[in-house]
Amino acid sequence: MSGFAGEMRAGGGDPRRGLWLTFLSPFGLELAGGCGAEWIGIDIQHGDLDISDVAPLARVSPVPVLVRLASHDEAQLARVLDAGVDGVIVPAVESAGQAAALVRAAYFPPRGRRSAGLARVSLLGRRDQPLLLPMVETRAGLDHLDDILGVDGVDGTFVGPYDLSLSLGCTSTLDDAVVSAITSVIDRTRSRGRITGIFTGNRELTALLPAVGLLAVDTDAAALRAGLKRLFD
Repeated sequence: MSGFAGEMRAGGGDPRRGLWLTFLSPFGLELAGGCGAEWIGIDIQHGDLDISDVAPLARVSPVPVLVRLASHDEAQLARVLDAGVDGVIVPAVESAGQAAALVRAAYFPPRGRRSAGLARVSLLGRRDQPLLLPMVETRAGLDHLDDILGVDGVDGTFVGPYDLSLSLGCTSTLDDAVVSAITSVIDRTRSRGRITGIFTGNRELTALLPAVGLLAVDTDAAALRAGLKRLFD
């Protein structure tokens, strides 16, 4: 969806709420098209989706598409970008060196080393460079946040609160130490003029945090469970 990445880099306007996909098929996404989500995040790290599901879901999505990768693998990153998505979210980025390697993988020469070839993205016309959002979800990522944000080509950060809470030795994302850490990431990212994002899956946690540019409200699985519960209550 051309223009989304550029709009987000320019400030993005109001916070955008998204749905995190873990199993939904293209037909299921078409059925859910009017649910109110302003973007979708396809999760190929956890859940039941993998890289082969990205292009079919992107074809039918009525809203911008971001993909949470399974790793830092450059070949996987390139294949996902070839599917014509609007950005990638990369798990457990912990240093400027890792962030710089991801930038090189995401950009074509001379800035990077991404290869060009026949792919879905080549059929879509001129598009913005997809967003590159490293996840801050470990103590090391938190400690090196300023270094990561200092890498040219990093568009912002995306917080993974559940892994972050484990890394900090906490039992809940609602613990004061976790909320404080997440708030620090959001504030420091915003102070650099970069994009902020988080998956919460928890209204109580969302209420404790500053607003972000990209809020993944919850998963397709949680939406299904909630809908079925209301249906049969």
